[in-house]
Amino acid sequence: MQCRKCKKEIPDGSKFCLFCGTNQAAEKRKALKRPNGTGTIYKLQGRRKRPWVAAKGKVVIGYYERKTDAVEALERLSGKPLSERYNMTFADVFEAWKEEHYKEIGVKGVESYNRAFDVFAPLHDKKFRDLRTPDFQAIVDRHMSKSHSTVSKYKQLLTQMAQWAIREEICTTNFGKFVRLPESVKKEKEIFTDEEIERIEADGSEAARIVLMLLSTGMRIGELFSMRLEDYHETYVIGGSKTEAGRNRVIPIRPEGREHFAYFARHADGPLLLSGYVGDKVPANYRKRDYYPLLDRLSIPRKSPHSTRHTYTSRAVKEGMAPEVLQKILGHADYSTTANVYTHIDVDTLVKAVEG
Repeated sequence: MQCRKCKKEIPDGSKFCLFCGTNQAAEKRKALKRPNGTGTIYKLQGRRKRPWVAAKGKVVIGYYERKTDAVEALERLSGKPLSERYNMTFADVFEAWKEEHYKEIGVKGVESYNRAFDVFAPLHDKKFRDLRTPDFQAIVDRHMSKSHSTVSKYKQLLTQMAQWAIREEICTTNFGKFVRLPESVKKEKEIFTDEEIERIEADGSEAARIVLMLLSTGMRIGELFSMRLEDYHETYVIGGSKTEAGRNRVIPIRPEGREHFAYFARHADGPLLLSGYVGDKVPANYRKRDYYPLLDRLSIPRKSPHSTRHTYTSRAVKEGMAPEVLQKILGHADYSTTANVYTHIDVDTLVKAVEG
């Protein structure tokens, strides 16, 4: 073999040249220095899942498993000053996040996230990458007296915004997920008793008919008030809202409720099934002006209109309806929602279940 430097013949397998002493092992090529202003990449010591660090302008862009991933992260920033992305405020991140997320949720979901965003007003102008769990916790702590579901929405907004920011390499840690919430106390859901339902049936008013329609379908009040006449089919209706699983679903009408659907179908004077209703046709106003006065008049303890949905579900479980059928009717994507949230099982049903 020849020396790689002086080209003189040396014994095969020689590690060094006998004449000039040159190491015959091939030298490792050093990585090229990155051009000024394009950032830097370095490796952290120790055993780490993501040891490679990409940084620019003394700002850590992210941590990566492979060097090539870190390189790609910096290349995506080529020609862009950090101020365009890494200095995004809380409000900036929210606006960018909602552009994607709001396409997947309904009106109610949008409203709840907007309310949650308003709660974090003191953070709106702060750089998102500088915010930490204590910053978020301080805001949430001011609202601990609110319901668990409300403050959970606040945390949900934070975690989803942070996840988006991590994906966009604005920050590296989801500090929102460490926010503490008040302990959740699960309350027993209110349902209508058989005796209370009999009082409503005996009332005969149109307001009572609407309650019986909800009880016979398990529909949400908003779903019923927005139902089109053309979607009524005597024994079932086509309707729904809120989630993909809940939209445009087949909702059978229990036999005892069909006469009330037929009544409003006959008296409809517009495109909606309840267009002929003489009371208030806005769900929130119906609740205040027609529904609660009806319960008061019949000496029935006040329950929210949503209790009709809980009642329908509990009756269906008690009567042995197949879980997958009930899930379809209610429009739940996951049966655990049906079982854990909507089902109220009375003592007699529980005892009968173990007696066979």
